Amino acid sequence: MTKQIDMLNGDIKITLIKISLPIILTNLIQTALGMFDMIWVGRLGSNAVSAIGTASFYVNLATAVSTIITVGAAVLVAQALGSEDKKEARLITKNALFLSVLISVLFSVVVSMNSKQLLSFFGIKEFIILRKANDYLQVSLIGVPFLFLVSTYTSVFTSYGNTKETFRANSIGLVINLVLDPIFIFGFSIFPALGVSGAAWTNNIARIITLVLLVLNSNSEIKSSFRERMKIDKVLRIFKLSFPVTAQRILFIFISMIMTRIIVRFGSEAIAVQKIGVQIESISYVTVGGLQGAVAAFVGQNYGAKNIDRIDKGYGISLRLVFFFGILISSVFIVFPKQIFGIFISEPNVINSGVEYMRVIGYSQLFMCIELLTVGAFNGIGKTYAPPIISIIFTLGRIPLALLLSEYLGLSGVWWSISISSMLKGIGLYIWFKMTMRKEKLQNE
Repeated sequence: MTKQIDMLNGDIKITLIKISLPIILTNLIQTALGMFDMIWVGRLGSNAVSAIGTASFYVNLATAVSTIITVGAAVLVAQALGSEDKKEARLITKNALFLSVLISVLFSVVVSMNSKQLLSFFGIKEFIILRKANDYLQVSLIGVPFLFLVSTYTSVFTSYGNTKETFRANSIGLVINLVLDPIFIFGFSIFPALGVSGAAWTNNIARIITLVLLVLNSNSEIKSSFRERMKIDKVLRIFKLSFPVTAQRILFIFISMIMTRIIVRFGSEAIAVQKIGVQIESISYVTVGGLQGAVAAFVGQNYGAKNIDRIDKGYGISLRLVFFFGILISSVFIVFPKQIFGIFISEPNVINSGVEYMRVIGYSQLFMCIELLTVGAFNGIGKTYAPPIISIIFTLGRIPLALLLSEYLGLSGVWWSISISSMLKGIGLYIWFKMTMRKEKLQNE
């Protein structure tokens, strides 16, 4: 069994690196899964990419809904361990896993029954894109319960400081996905080609295997949590902490859907640009997201132990790390957009539009990194309401800004609305967190 990391003592930088590195690698693996899917699907043409891009909104919605469990569970387990209350940690884990199954099955059934109506929201006229999108979505919904459970287990493992197991499990899932992707999408020998549905099936299989490995490699405390009882007060505590984050993420999905309706005015190929661009951008998102998870666990345990100075130092060290990373990613996006975008698709008009997307979004990468890091710090101290307030205000602002700028800049105006709002979110959250920590220090003196 992998040894858990002591977050309450020792060198802060080394502790954060030990926790975050496996999470970052795990997240990069998940991103690699999406990228390889996109590379293979890209060979089917922009219609296939647009279909997956459209259906993925509802898969992303499932991920957003899963945070109603994972955010609260991660915070409460970390704080319970910080205050040395192992029974509380087990109770939270049991309730979180039960809720994962219940909510994920309900989500899959409801979306599956209404998939065609939900996909028609985007106003896409091409029947072939809608048909492929529905095929991809229906298969993806089968894997949603496994998506929920993997996310919940990952959150709990992180709170215990055991992130190596999640990395190992996801690494094996990646290898299996890499092998199966071209077989399921294009067929092999007597195995029929499944097209876009094949990409969804390989993701499902990878999630199932990852879940099995996480269950088998859980520590004794996590395994013994199954013997605990369901308690409504624990459910309510999880929901209370998670609700602001979940509401923000769900709203973000709906805003993205409205933005897609705006993008559709420039043609279905514009959707392909957005889908590929978001996939590329996820490199920075998931990398800093790994540090976000580490910071949330680190801050959570130290907040439970009342180590406020250690929290402040940990945030400062993390901020310096994301600053250098954000500058690096911004430079790569701005200098090499055509080379990067060309990996995923060969159609010249899509690549040319993608170049503009990459350059505009590149300017906001540093601020997005600061935003993600600060979300983790706020979650760790249990103030999960703060990031959604900032996020909702500026993300909502994307809609009128996109409508305004697109009148003068065309499709590029939509990309600028996203980039500008990301900059403002990063600045706003940083200022709010520094003010919050100043108050915490005064209260603990």
